[in-house]
Amino acid sequence: MRINDEIYATILHLLEKKGPTFTTAELAAELQVSKRTVYKMFDSKEMIIDKTIDYVFKGICFGEYEPSSRAQFYSDEVLQKYLIDFPSTRQVDKISKHAQVLEKRYPRQWRKLNTYIDEFGKKICELFIVDPHVRILTATEKKVLLITIQQTIRKLLLSSYLAPKDLNFKEAVNSLYNMLLHGIAC
Repeated sequence: MRINDEIYATILHLLEKKGPTFTTAELAAELQVSKRTVYKMFDSKEMIIDKTIDYVFKGICFGEYEPSSRAQFYSDEVLQKYLIDFPSTRQVDKISKHAQVLEKRYPRQWRKLNTYIDEFGKKICELFIVDPHVRILTATEKKVLLITIQQTIRKLLLSSYLAPKDLNFKEAVNSLYNMLLHGIAC
């Protein structure tokens, strides 16, 4: 059996429903295959989660919108394109929803998830640095900006943080970007 979008959608459904505590038997039942078939696709439960994280974040690049090759685009346009492609549209919140269990039971996969999130933060930070409206930042300012963006994005990805505040991830990142780029003063 070939690993495809439908299989990952099923895994993400189980992650949302049960967190990373779902069993391979439950996955097999959802896919209507045997456990043996599941283990032919994935060597272990860790690999199921690991490959699913890779799948969710596979679009975490700018492609033709790389800052260094995007002279015809403004940073706002690049950010919009990036947010459309960002894995939140592929349900990253289903993984982060059970962050504490994932961190405790699957620390390697938890680190991988955070590496991807930090990479997204780095891409957003790069948008600021190359934006023609932003003054040239010192090395310290660049580091502080990167830390601020990465830590804020980690917080915003937690659905338990945004939902009670009636916010969604895209709107929150857009607002963060606009406040940092344009400021909040009149």
